[in-house]
Amino acid sequence: MTGGLSRTLLAVRAGYSLLEVIVVVAILGIAATLSGPSIGRMITSQQAQQVVRGVTTEMGALRAEAFLSSASLSAQDVQTRLDAHIPPDWRIEVDEALRVASSGYCTGGVVRLVAPSGRLWTFEVSDGDCAMRQAMS
Repeated sequence: MTGGLSRTLLAVRAGYSLLEVIVVVAILGIAATLSGPSIGRMITSQQAQQVVRGVTTEMGALRAEAFLSSASLSAQDVQTRLDAHIPPDWRIEVDEALRVASSGYCTGGVVRLVAPSGRLWTFEVSDGDCAMRQAMS
């Protein structure tokens, strides 16, 4: 007789109550709400790193092109070329002092990268090798 009673109790208790499900859903909702902004910042940061890698690679290509074609590039030329290698909703600003000589030598300057959200990254371009380093704020 006890075997039948225990099977009946197990059948009644199988599953979760509505209250337990509501509590779990509420906890998951709170966790998603709290983590949303930080996930957004992480995605923007990853996009920015990808754009910076592309701009850095293109700066090297500009140096090589200037050297191979024996033609110097003005700041406007540099900005036009770099602008072609960033996503459409991003903006790049090149300091007027930045130039690439026909020898491939770079004059120092500043490159600013503006995300669609308005966040700004500033990079200093070093003399000579056009290496880009993030400027300290």
